[in-house]
Amino acid sequence: MQFSLADLLYQRTELSTTNIDTLLELWASSLNGLDASSPFWSHQEMHLIIDSSILSNVPWQCMVTAVSEDVDEHAPSWMQTNYEVWYHDPDTVVSIMLDNPDFEGQFNLRPYINISADGKRQWNNVMSGNIAWRRCVSHWHLQDTYVLIMPFQNEIISSNPRALGAMYCPIILRSDKTTVSVATGHIEYHPLYLSIGNPHNTVQHAHCNAVVPIAFLAIPKSV
Repeated sequence: MQFSLADLLYQRTELSTTNIDTLLELWASSLNGLDASSPFWSHQEMHLIIDSSILSNVPWQCMVTAVSEDVDEHAPSWMQTNYEVWYHDPDTVVSIMLDNPDFEGQFNLRPYINISADGKRQWNNVMSGNIAWRRCVSHWHLQDTYVLIMPFQNEIISSNPRALGAMYCPIILRSDKTTVSVATGHIEYHPLYLSIGNPHNTVQHAHCNAVVPIAFLAIPKSV
């Protein structure tokens, strides 16, 4: 009941806090004398429960920025303000993505080069790109019988030999400036989305938990 009511009031109808409190008061009044209560006592309780909800066992956390020590009283007001940044722990989010069985058969464990029937290279998924290839291998297989040695070394293993045999997992971050959450005062909150480059593009386009909101960035309106 709490989930359904919160979904209706907060997301589908975006009811104001005053109207939410009025509705809950009427609901509670209708239950006088009965061994029952309304799903929430007030909009504050509903918001607290929403904020404490988790995404695939990843709770929301809050980080508060600090004003730089070299900022004086003559600086713009937005530079003298502390901001709240709400976020999911990215390590845990990526681990859940890697463990998602929905990606089976549509997930690249290693970089590859796709050659068409007429011998031309084709790019489709992230792991077919040059960046993934150059970070993970030191030679280029153009055909089964032809190997071209490239003048670069494996970037990851050369900097950390312990990574030998590990799977390359590129992290993709993007912010949607056209989708802004409810603004408070002089601050807007822009969502930051996280994905990984291993799932195929078809999975990325269909989302399927391959693209998730990782944070809400506080952006001063004056910037």
